[in-house]
Amino acid sequence: MQLVARFAERNDARDPDAVAEMFVEDGIFARPTAPDAPVQGREAIRAQFRARPANKLTRHICANVIVDVESATEATVVSTILLYTATLADGEGLPVKADAKQLIGAYRDRIVRDRDGVWRFKERRGSLAMNVGG
Repeated sequence: MQLVARFAERNDARDPDAVAEMFVEDGIFARPTAPDAPVQGREAIRAQFRARPANKLTRHICANVIVDVESATEATVVSTILLYTATLADGEGLPVKADAKQLIGAYRDRIVRDRDGVWRFKERRGSLAMNVGG
C-alpha cells in the first residue's frame, strides 16, 4: 500500500509538513514508542514530528502490509515495521553506524478517502513487539 510506504519515506526524509498532510484534519497518531500517548489533529501531528531531535537519522522498513477494504471510502491496514536509527555527530556524513538498539513493531491504521479523493490516515496507532540489540 502506497500510503504506508510514503509515510515511512516522508518520515525518514524529516518532512513534518508532508507527514501531517497524510492525515485527515482531526486524525490521530500514536508512535510505536508511545502507544498510550496519541496526538490528535493535523497540527499536533505536525508539531510532534517537528520536535524530533535534529541529530536522529531513521530508516523505517515496512512489511506484511494487509489492507481490508470496508467500502469505497474506508479501509483498515495492518503493517509490520522495522526501525533503524542512528545518532549523527556534528559534521558526520553518510553512511553512519546504526544505533545498537533497533525496534520491531506494527501499525494499525484506519484510512479514509478524503473529500479531495486522496486516501489519508484517520487513525494510525503504533505498537512495539521487540527490542533488538539494546
